[in-house]
Amino acid sequence: MISFRNFARVMRRGPAVPAPMRAAWPHKPTFFGRLAMERWVALGSSVPEDLKSLAAMRAGAMVGCVW
Repeated sequence: MISFRNFARVMRRGPAVPAPMRAAWPHKPTFFGRLAMERWVALGSSVPEDLKSLAAMRAGAMVGCVW
């Protein structure tokens, strides 16, 4: 069983934030734009998955993203 001290130590750290989000945080427009993009990608359930990936690749190519 986990002791309260270990539980408190883990919870003190807070939620884990992915490294790309931490890197984007200093530039607020990029950070909030990325959050908006992730939200709309997650909510796009009526669009087929292959069409979503094609649109993401096309948008990345338009802005010059190498990923």
